[in-house]
Amino acid sequence: MGRKRQGVCFTLPSLSPVPLTRKAVSDFSASRYAQEAGAREIAAKIVEDVQLRGFEAVREYSRLLDGFELTPENALASRQEIADAGKSLAPAQREAMLEMKGRVEAFALMQESRMGDVSLVGKEGRTELRFVPVKRVGIYVPAGRAPLFSSLIMAAVPAAVAGAGEIVAFTPPQKDGNASPFVLAAAGMCGISRVYKIGGAQAIAAMAFGIEGVMERADVICGPGNAYVSAAKQMVAGMGARIDVPAGPSEVLVVADGSANPAFAAADMLAQAEHGADSVAWCICDSWETARNVSAELSAQLERLPEGSPARASIQKWGKVLVAKSLEEAVDASNELAPEHLELLVGNAAWLLPLVKNAGAVFVGTGEAFCDYGMSGGNHILPTNSAARAWGGVSVQTFGKWMYVERLEKAAQKRLAGTAALLARMEGLEAHARAAEARENGGEYEKLD
Repeated sequence: MGRKRQGVCFTLPSLSPVPLTRKAVSDFSASRYAQEAGAREIAAKIVEDVQLRGFEAVREYSRLLDGFELTPENALASRQEIADAGKSLAPAQREAMLEMKGRVEAFALMQESRMGDVSLVGKEGRTELRFVPVKRVGIYVPAGRAPLFSSLIMAAVPAAVAGAGEIVAFTPPQKDGNASPFVLAAAGMCGISRVYKIGGAQAIAAMAFGIEGVMERADVICGPGNAYVSAAKQMVAGMGARIDVPAGPSEVLVVADGSANPAFAAADMLAQAEHGADSVAWCICDSWETARNVSAELSAQLERLPEGSPARASIQKWGKVLVAKSLEEAVDASNELAPEHLELLVGNAAWLLPLVKNAGAVFVGTGEAFCDYGMSGGNHILPTNSAARAWGGVSVQTFGKWMYVERLEKAAQKRLAGTAALLARMEGLEAHARAAEARENGGEYEKLD
């Protein structure tokens, strides 16, 4: 329906509720995967190019995609720029950022206090599982339409609590060639002194492979991004670097019953939709009345958003209000979709929450926007595009690895050699068997006929 706003005519998307069906869920998943095929193809070319040509490739993509003439000298924001950015904050802005950092840090410290090494000690020896922090963390901070300094805090704080050796950040430059002052100020608060003005898939490749004379490779690459950044992260995973989570365009799924405030449900959908034109916002209701109320609110609030809001495009393509036969069916669909953010706006979530198996984060009667800014202490770097079936969000554990340390006494090795050798030969691995038997007979191998 066409509406006029400040003399400009625009078209509101059709937001009429539709029934929830298996086909709607499967068609959505297929559409998301197909849409990202183009991003994967482009990201693959960029990653390969940076791996082969290093800084020259990064320079070319910075010029082409960001309009920035990158050099080894201007790639890094200076310490003075970081300090000046911190000083440029209004007192209220600084206090808000520090409160966010403090809340995220408090929960990260709680995680760290409960992550003790595991040891099994007995007469035969000792087996340990030790948490070992990584040497270097690279954080990607989106800053295209909006500088997401909050993502830097979400990554840097748990990385520091984990004990990571060095933390660096990468963020796209602004039109003037400088990094966002909010991103730089957040970096200063988190003790980060190296902020590279490089964005996109080329930044992910630079973190993964390193650039001689400019930057060293990162052990863990962390941070959300667009479809190209997400695709590049998944490509470099296993090529010497580990990624936090597959984190691409944002998603929210709201499950609402008759007790839900439809204005809250609509507002929370639009909050995620404004991240970009590829963001997803679904609401599954357990009645047509609730769904119609949410749809009406969604249309009204969408009309009041600023003219250039990306939410207009994302709701048009990826926004849906659906009606399920029950809340259980709604959660079943959610488990299949495995959304990044799942909101339970229901009268009694206590019985529904145990049914939730797949979600990056679950918000019980709580607006997700509060959690985007760490007010609950949680983390907003979460898996997207159904990756929550197997991945969890960023935590202190993201920035280290569990390493086994195993020690069997000589007597135990001698006693267990025969068992180990038998198992090895069952798998057809003769050298394994002989290596075990060497402990039994003092290094002498039995000669075979």
